[in-house]
Amino acid sequence: MTDVEISNMLDIPSNTVSDWSKTKSKRNTLYTFLSKMNLDEVKTIDSRKNKIDNEPKFNKKAKTVKLDKSWFYTDLLWSSGNEQRIGINRIISIYMSNPQQRNTDSLIKLFGAERIETVINKNFDFDDRTKNVKATALEQVHYGFTPIKIENRKKLVINTDKLSKQLTGASQKRIDSIVSKVGKSIILEAAKKVRFPESYIIEDKIEYAIGKII
Repeated sequence: MTDVEISNMLDIPSNTVSDWSKTKSKRNTLYTFLSKMNLDEVKTIDSRKNKIDNEPKFNKKAKTVKLDKSWFYTDLLWSSGNEQRIGINRIISIYMSNPQQRNTDSLIKLFGAERIETVINKNFDFDDRTKNVKATALEQVHYGFTPIKIENRKKLVINTDKLSKQLTGASQKRIDSIVSKVGKSIILEAAKKVRFPESYIIEDKIEYAIGKII
């Protein structure tokens, strides 16, 4: 790969790649390895990794699991104890009744998007009570665990005061979108201008989004 391709793939400045190329750099071995690889080979490896990563943890034929509440961002299974055996479809129904993107991402990794959609379509309907919930739930599953691709940031001039207002009350999906457009330091600076404790919640969502960057 060329230096430009390495820079784009790792989302690092070109001068950092240049530093790595120097013999005395601690990252020179990594640079040498990457520079000898073909970009198409890297994409093939990455696609294989994504395929493995996208395989759900539990077999689609499984009916119940031993509950581990650390799987989820919030605990909606108050009546069930940790390590209690519980129906998978019940877990899905409860969490998708109050859909939150991070919990939805966890469900997808555990049980697969296809199974979640099946449960939603079976248990939710487009009536007055659940139509908005069903639409949101299905949208989150379709979006679920989508990697974030960094957009061109070179010409952006960010007003952090205005950005902090955009972050206030923002969903995980909205913050994912903002992270793709601005740098980590800028968005975290804007987050600190939001009143506590919401600033803490927003910073947590930002760190989660950064973990999805490809």
